[in-house]
Amino acid sequence: MNGPTVVIDRLSATLRPDPAEAPPAADRLRGPLRHAVGGALETALRGLALPPGHWCLARLDLTLDLDLARPDPALARDWSEAVAAAIERTVREGRAAAPGALVHYRHDVELLADAVAGLAAGRRERLWAWRQTGILRPGDPAPEAAPGPALLAALERHPQHAAAAVLRAAEDCGLAALDRAWGQDGWQRLAALVAGRDPAAQEPAGPAPDPGTRALARALLAGSRLAALVRESRLRPAAPVSAAWAVLLLAETDPASLHRPSARPGLCGLLADGLRTLGGGPAHTGPEPALRSREVPEAAEPAGSGEQAPALPADGPESPPGRDAPQEPPAAAPRRVDAAGTAPAPDAPAAGGPDAQGPVRVPRQEGAPAQEPAADPVGGAATGWAGLLFLLAAAAETGLPDRVLDEPALAARPLPWVLHATARALSGLAPADPAALALAGLGPGRAAGLLRAAPATPPEQAAVDALAADWARATAARLGDGQYADDPFGAVAAVARRPGRITAETGWIEAELAVADTDLAVRRAGLDLDPGWVGWLGVVVRYRYV
Repeated sequence: MNGPTVVIDRLSATLRPDPAEAPPAADRLRGPLRHAVGGALETALRGLALPPGHWCLARLDLTLDLDLARPDPALARDWSEAVAAAIERTVREGRAAAPGALVHYRHDVELLADAVAGLAAGRRERLWAWRQTGILRPGDPAPEAAPGPALLAALERHPQHAAAAVLRAAEDCGLAALDRAWGQDGWQRLAALVAGRDPAAQEPAGPAPDPGTRALARALLAGSRLAALVRESRLRPAAPVSAAWAVLLLAETDPASLHRPSARPGLCGLLADGLRTLGGGPAHTGPEPALRSREVPEAAEPAGSGEQAPALPADGPESPPGRDAPQEPPAAAPRRVDAAGTAPAPDAPAAGGPDAQGPVRVPRQEGAPAQEPAADPVGGAATGWAGLLFLLAAAAETGLPDRVLDEPALAARPLPWVLHATARALSGLAPADPAALALAGLGPGRAAGLLRAAPATPPEQAAVDALAADWARATAARLGDGQYADDPFGAVAAVARRPGRITAETGWIEAELAVADTDLAVRRAGLDLDPGWVGWLGVVVRYRYV
């Protein structure tokens, strides 16, 4: 968003003349109003200095003294400037004429998620805002009568945000509310939208999943917020529904695998099986006739509670002895640059190594969700390496994401884990540094699973180091002047080592940097151009200079 976009649905005026003066003509305001809507109002609104995001104002009442003896263009200009000033004052003070009449959405994902959660839960007090922003449009199914179809119509206009918006909405209103709105057909339509394919053809036919894919499925289930929501929902999904949820889980945890299912055949099926056990049902053996997920009776305790865990069918030997013991986190390879006062810190213990076989164990703590997300700090988290995200501009030259999907040594790791490990190898950052997490598409609230993952094996670390070296060389080549030909990691430091704040939420990441730190070499190389929607990372990435 380079500047505010202001849309006024209806503009009306009532003239109250001075009793001491001769009454004006009944249509005296028609000329100024025509000039205002013909250009003066648009000019005034372009000059607004509003905080970023979508601002929705249900009604604005304004009293204005006008000298009706002045010409119409002058009156239109005064009128328009008064309207713009009143809008800016109302937004900055946060006070509207009535409670709930002023709504702020920081970005598109937050806006869409609020509409999805609100309609699914039957909350329609912000219906005017969703219509004002175009989330709901004329011709859509009536949200009051058919909230599910109305939601799907909105999501189909924003397919890149659909998975993130639904996950955020599920955290707000609960998975059961979405299930009531959609049912099986709705979940399948959503899965097709997210994956860009017919749900019946999500995975190619092929051999049974290999051990690496099975280990990857365990890691994704253990680190997924959606998996925790399935467990909390007490729903027992029909097979098509669990398959649709598996697509959403991949979009949350490893979107690159979602868009190249041939790289890891069988992964969606394993995830669907795990989700069914989380929701309280047995692993499916075939399609079910039910058109909607079924809620587990309150008296029944869903599988996966206590110390029980959802299980993936095992078809190989158990993991080698010692692989399930808690271990220290992977250490970043020594480099010539340091992290300006940050040092690697121990990660949380791992639940199992990447090659583990047998049942997946998703820990559950009494009185706490399976995954304990930390709140993302308001206004972002400070880092000395805010420019690390600039490296995304050179990702294609490095071969990402296909290079990771095709690397046998990394078959048991999701792409975010690889990107996080690579970020640390490039910079020496601590595991929880917001820049390292953001390069993996994550914020502090979604990083628990990654931070407690098992350490890299020697083949994995070698693959990560090779990726880091090539990414550094691609970055140096982007700078183009040969200064870093023999020092590619120095090029990474020159590009990435700059202070800033990073706000990383589900589906949306922003890096805020100081205007004074603008680097002409970086700008000429195109490294700080907004990437926008990065499909294989599953997020929108934006840079803001303030």
